[in-house]
Amino acid sequence: RIIYCFRIGNMYYFILIPVTKYFKIMASRFSLTTYVEVIMNSFIKNMFYKQRQEFQDAIPARDTEFTFPADVTEIRNVPYAEDSDPAHRMDIYRADAFAGKELPVILNIHGGGLILGCKEYNRYFCAQLSKLGYLVFSIEYRLVPDCLFFDQCEDVFTAMRCIKRKLPEYQGLKDRVYAVGDSGGAMLLTYCSAMQNSPKIAGTAGVSPASLRLKALGLISGMYYTTRFDKIGLFLPSYLYGNHYKKSAFSSYVNPEHPGIVTALPPCFLTTSAGDYLRSYTLDFEKALSRYQVSHHLLDFSERKDLPHAFSVINPFRKESIELLEDMSGYFQQFQ
Repeated sequence: RIIYCFRIGNMYYFILIPVTKYFKIMASRFSLTTYVEVIMNSFIKNMFYKQRQEFQDAIPARDTEFTFPADVTEIRNVPYAEDSDPAHRMDIYRADAFAGKELPVILNIHGGGLILGCKEYNRYFCAQLSKLGYLVFSIEYRLVPDCLFFDQCEDVFTAMRCIKRKLPEYQGLKDRVYAVGDSGGAMLLTYCSAMQNSPKIAGTAGVSPASLRLKALGLISGMYYTTRFDKIGLFLPSYLYGNHYKKSAFSSYVNPEHPGIVTALPPCFLTTSAGDYLRSYTLDFEKALSRYQVSHHLLDFSERKDLPHAFSVINPFRKESIELLEDMSGYFQQFQ
């Protein structure tokens, strides 16, 4: 038997590979390294699916913890693509206090490291946004490893095209559209927004951006960096961008500080906290925005270790979350 050891973050994993007849056949056709890569790929995919299922299993408990606001109308599972894929659905939120009024629009892209998460987890967060006077569209999208990052971008653009068509129906203002994402959703939103404003980046990704323009972005605890030597960059890049992404035209853009990415962004509201395990990502990305003089604002709860990663999504009813959402809304109102 062969024992293969690898590390992800602070955890060490051991895979016991039996030297069976099948192994000998594989070894005769492929190198040992290739065979181990096959085993590793299967292991990591199963780990993704296990994490995803554990996340989904926790959703019912969340619904017992919070009460959905009685004064917010929620329309669930509206298709945005012409297929039956449940990942191509969106939910719509409007506070009853604004019934009959045309409202500015927020698109919400949920987090989960691009490998898990769902729009249902963000329903309380979206309800709170709607109570600030927005028509909110919460977008579902396919997850890695069932697709690549570029497919996720295409999902977002497909949803945006559908939303643009539906704005008159739901009384949304097409010239006042903003977008909010948390964690992996913030990273996805960052890249989609840059692709909208840079045909070159969109071309290297092989995607067709939507024409619905975003006035500003709200980026909450963003997972901007995916290729650093850390627990994200050690195992996620090939599942996001493909096994040979380093040789692709998109390779230089996996660094979010690439000037082509940063200078293509609209105004950005960024937020993090001392308890955010990805806080350094936000602080580093904010420096890149400053370096290229991109309009932005950083709300950093730098003394609050009790506020975890994406706390405003985890519990949008706490005082600090309400403060964050009001500050973000105030920033958005500067760009009408």
